[in-house]
Amino acid sequence: MIFEKRHRIRFADCDPAGIVFYPRYFEMINGTVEDWFDDGLGYGFQQMIVEDGFGVPAAHIDVDFKAASKLDDWLVFALSVVDVGRSSIKLTIEARCDGETRLIANMVLVYINSAKHAPARLPDAIKARMLKFTEIAA
Repeated sequence: MIFEKRHRIRFADCDPAGIVFYPRYFEMINGTVEDWFDDGLGYGFQQMIVEDGFGVPAAHIDVDFKAASKLDDWLVFALSVVDVGRSSIKLTIEARCDGETRLIANMVLVYINSAKHAPARLPDAIKARMLKFTEIAA
């Protein structure tokens, strides 16, 4: 299963050349992750961060930009889980528009205890939900 989120490219996302200003993609990627936790896992940032005192900062991210996106393009961000460890979560996020790949991001999040600023063990129930989003090659 893959988690998908649609995002319309707005004027505020674009630079003077009329294409997405690349740092804005990182905000879209983060928004996809946040929506995945909320809608896909049922463990939104409000509960995780504010109520439970945990977080998922990015430890690593690399992005390959494949093609430019423009104002009013609709991108589909497809998130899949590559691996889940004790406290780490490896993800791939691909953004497409009309079947054309615009970017591929590979990232590692670390589940942390916010008060201690240290990695924490992912709860088994959350880990099981994450693993449902592992894309298995055919």
